[in-house]
Parts: sequence; C-alpha cells; structure tokens
Amino acid sequence: MKQQTVYGAIKSKGMATNRMIAKALGWDINRVTGRVTELVNKGMVMADGTYFDKQTNRTVTLWKAV
Repeated sequence: MKQQTVYGAIKSKGMATNRMIAKALGWDINRVTGRVTELVNKGMVMADGTYFDKQTNRTVTLWKAV
C-alpha cells in the first residue's frame, strides 16, 4: 500500500517535507502529496513545523509520524 510506504519514509527520516519523501522514494511529488493528506486524515501523520526549501524558494510543511 502506498500510504504505508510514505509513512515508512517519514518515520525513518523523523521529519520530512513532501519533496524529501518523494526524493527518498524516487517518486514524483504528486504521488506523495495525496498519500500524506490521507495519512493526516487518518491521524498517522501530523505537521511539525516548517522548512524553507531552497530549491523552490518556499516555506513548506515538515511532516512527522505520530
């Protein structure tokens, strides 16, 4: 299940952005964002601060496994 794969990536990194998760899994970021949203809705992942992504020049959410 893709949700479990994404959850495992977040858990192994401690905290990660969507882009970090996508890079770790070798996936396109669009495959990751939906799974993260589903995990948030299930209460398995929560936001844990922000991170300035130099590649996109944006502040993004850091996710943490609950």
